[in-house]
Amino acid sequence: MTNNISAINPLPMESASRLQLDPLTILIVDDSVTERRLLAAVLGRFGHNIIEAGSGEEALACIKDRNDNIDLILMDVNMPELDGYATSNKIRTLESDIGIEWQPIIFLSGRNTPNDIAMGIESGGDDFIAKPVNSITLQAKIHAMSRISKMRKRLIEIQHQLEKQAHFDELTGIANRRHFLSMLDKEIARSQRHSLPLSLAFFDVDKFKQVNDTYGHKVGDDVLKGIAQAVTESLRREDSFGRLGGEEFCIFLPGQQLEKAIKIIERYRILIEKINFQSDSGDFNVTASFGISELNKQDSVNSLLEKADQLLYRAKKNGRNRIEF
Repeated sequence: MTNNISAINPLPMESASRLQLDPLTILIVDDSVTERRLLAAVLGRFGHNIIEAGSGEEALACIKDRNDNIDLILMDVNMPELDGYATSNKIRTLESDIGIEWQPIIFLSGRNTPNDIAMGIESGGDDFIAKPVNSITLQAKIHAMSRISKMRKRLIEIQHQLEKQAHFDELTGIANRRHFLSMLDKEIARSQRHSLPLSLAFFDVDKFKQVNDTYGHKVGDDVLKGIAQAVTESLRREDSFGRLGGEEFCIFLPGQQLEKAIKIIERYRILIEKINFQSDSGDFNVTASFGISELNKQDSVNSLLEKADQLLYRAKKNGRNRIEF
């Protein structure tokens, strides 16, 4: 390929100041090492973080690997095997498949007829720069694309916040009821399909109303947060933990038969009773009661939870701060 960027014009200092913008992470896609390095050198002067890909396939792999961390793609049109237009189409499909927000693409090409520009836009591109590239034009185009990048980041942040609100309990930060039961439903289906064991522990804080009445609701919230944090930090990687409501929590243990699950849950029971909580009226401790049920072939989410709930009630009746199974 001929070197169309070697004549790139240096950007005057007054123009550089006028077009100053926050650094972006820019992916340069070009099969020519020389052209990639020339572009990287020019953009590096303005503090941009540059990633290079020598082909469309490399670009796709890079996007998969970095997920949402690319702000802008500068892509040559004329590349062997997978040209810029085909790569752009695949990038848009990939974004849709794995849930990545739109990443702006600027095409670079020695051909800039109206038909070339139309093909670029139709393939998923956002802008087109003719080679040889003028550095003032390049920086101005990047400045315009930075606005899209900022909107993109705001959308990603909003999506993360909405996802957190939908899946996680606001007070404790662990899985909320809906998310936990959804995970449990999938795990039950997997366990039954492959004939794997699964145990479920349902527990709540003993005499929690008394805690609220004695120390106040803020301290009560601190108790729930403290228990959630302690159990989360001790949780095995394969297990899942959620708050079902009020002072009720649940843990499911994939691959664990009842006998092993009892030993694991006993560690959590001891852990909880050792937590020291503070209040204006003095330090205090709480305990928790547990019911553990094991999955059978006929069980659903509701039946497995109901069995554990009945066992939890029995633990309360038999003196609290204990496990029934």
